Amino acid sequence: MRQVIKKSIILSVLPFLILSCSPAQEGTDKKLPLSDASYPVNTVSELTPAQQSAFDALNTLQTSTDQMNRIYSTFANIEQPCYPADTSFMVSQSELLIVMRQFISNNCTKLTVEEQNELAAASVLAQEEYQILHCSSNPLTENYENGLPVSGTWVMPGVLGRRDVILVW
Repeated sequence: MRQVIKKSIILSVLPFLILSCSPAQEGTDKKLPLSDASYPVNTVSELTPAQQSAFDALNTLQTSTDQMNRIYSTFANIEQPCYPADTSFMVSQSELLIVMRQFISNNCTKLTVEEQNELAAASVLAQEEYQILHCSSNPLTENYENGLPVSGTWVMPGVLGRRDVILVW
């Protein structure tokens, strides 16, 4: 009796397993905007302790914001809700640290100042330089001449080739 039940279960699950392993159907694939060679994709196979610390800090920040979805990560180089971006620019690790401190101070008020500073410092350690895709809430009034815009949505595509990091100001 048990053998019959086992065979029935296996036979009923088998079609689902086969379908889950089949290639995507034609027409469901979207062209990703970041597949273009203008976006650097540096996939790192093994993370250094600093890089792992950065991802851990970003994970903590994701769950520590006062409002949900102010900072979050997605799979690397996928189409984000604010595409196409209004502009893009590169920032160094030290420039990103200044901005992350401001972002965390404004959006993670339940954390102590010490925790905020530690998470900010760790969160920027993944790369030396970051590309920022900026989606402004009002692109006609945005002024990029007075420093980094801390408004709208920032997308940091392909951080270490592993994830996109999104900040919603």
